[in-house]
Amino acid sequence: MTVIKEQAIEMIKKLPDDEVIYVVNILEGLEGLYSGNEEQALSKSQMAYQALQHLRRRGTEDIDYKSELTEALEENYESLG
Repeated sequence: MTVIKEQAIEMIKKLPDDEVIYVVNILEGLEGLYSGNEEQALSKSQMAYQALQHLRRRGTEDIDYKSELTEALEENYESLG
């Protein structure tokens, strides 16, 4: 075991039991940083976002938004005029 690991263990041994949980949480978070598996490092929301981006379609047609708006307004408000 390396010297730095031995120092870390000694520091953890000195901590009260109720504070060791914080060290465990930090170590679990660090595990995701050096993990070789990319999916483990991603949160659920990040994986969901990637899935949505994969399913997203790119539009191939150009839309004239002004004419679309004009048509929608005429359609909705033609009874007023």
